[in-house]
Amino acid sequence: MKLLITYFGVSPVKTFSHSPSVKTSQSIPKLGIIVAPGWMDPTSKELSTLCPQIIDIAQTILPPVGFDYSFEQIEQLEPHLEYAARLLKEAGSELIIQVGPAFAYFNDYTAEGTRALQQRLADACGCPVILNGVAVLDAIQNLGCKRIALACPYYNVEWKKRFLTFLQTLDLSIESCETFVEQGLFVSQEAVDARHYNFSEEEIKESIRQTRASAPNAEMVLVGGSGVRFLSIIEDLELEFGIPVLSADVALHWATAKNLGIKITNEKLGTLLRR
Repeated sequence: MKLLITYFGVSPVKTFSHSPSVKTSQSIPKLGIIVAPGWMDPTSKELSTLCPQIIDIAQTILPPVGFDYSFEQIEQLEPHLEYAARLLKEAGSELIIQVGPAFAYFNDYTAEGTRALQQRLADACGCPVILNGVAVLDAIQNLGCKRIALACPYYNVEWKKRFLTFLQTLDLSIESCETFVEQGLFVSQEAVDARHYNFSEEEIKESIRQTRASAPNAEMVLVGGSGVRFLSIIEDLELEFGIPVLSADVALHWATAKNLGIKITNEKLGTLLRR
């Protein structure tokens, strides 16, 4: 597969071609990605391992500069999301996706508000928009599971509380909810934060295993946040547990492929991506 990736924002536009393949521009889907501030987002790289066809990708970082991930800033992000979406639309994007579900969840802490935000952004920029949080909501509906073991590995106490507040607007039974610190995998939240989302596969797996063990009657494990990635581990976990695992990154890849009409041919990436 070849990805054509264009970056917008604080630096000049840069375009990278990952394959000598030549196709007409009319046949190539054009995808825009709004990535979370303050980290090197792997979404576009992961797409290159999933999709069997060429995709052109334009990517921009969600403003503002100095974003501090406070709830006050998250709740005021809509103008910045709209600005980023408009940039990507002007670049030629036919679909825009946004990474990081909390930016949608914590808009007004309801599922209805999350979907309404997505629609307002689509109306403002003039093309379809997929918010990561809405992709998760759609995936929950698709999987049809009600009893949930909730994993919030790197969340602190307040983030966990607010995520649970959001989930209370859904018809779900939360059987358990655990973080790295509560599981004893890290000695403090400061130790978690110091990793800056750099967690090993084994650390993530152990956290999800403990979450599953704490809720033996759960029908699904739901993972909060896109700062832990699951493409390389989700199949093993599902085979071990015998139930689906739904993570934010996998939900966004599923929604993106479905919208673009791309079939993901790898059958070992979990229940959702086989649908």
